[in-house]
Amino acid sequence: MDDRRQSNRIDASNEGLRVINGIDGEQLGIVGNLSLGGMMLITTRRELYADGILQLQIEVPAEAGCGPIPLGVKVLWCTPANSPDAYWAGLETIDIGPADRAALQQLLDYLTANR
Repeated sequence: MDDRRQSNRIDASNEGLRVINGIDGEQLGIVGNLSLGGMMLITTRRELYADGILQLQIEVPAEAGCGPIPLGVKVLWCTPANSPDAYWAGLETIDIGPADRAALQQLLDYLTANR
């Protein structure tokens, strides 16, 4: 597999970090793994299509102290997961403000400390 990631991924699959569609407010799924450069989304809502652009928000536990994190992403790939009607999608972060990037780093530090 061609792995072009520029950031280390943090496993977040057991954290239940909800990912919300920034347009309609519906939950798309949960974070499987996360980095400054992107995430793997676990979704049962629908299959996502490569090259699609999404505006998302990651809901963050209060203990992390960094509030919800809005970001724009590009869908790199989507494949059926191991359970029916579920998909794994690779998302690249393409738009995130400086304060939100700092909040994402704080969330990553929190996840690393609580492994």
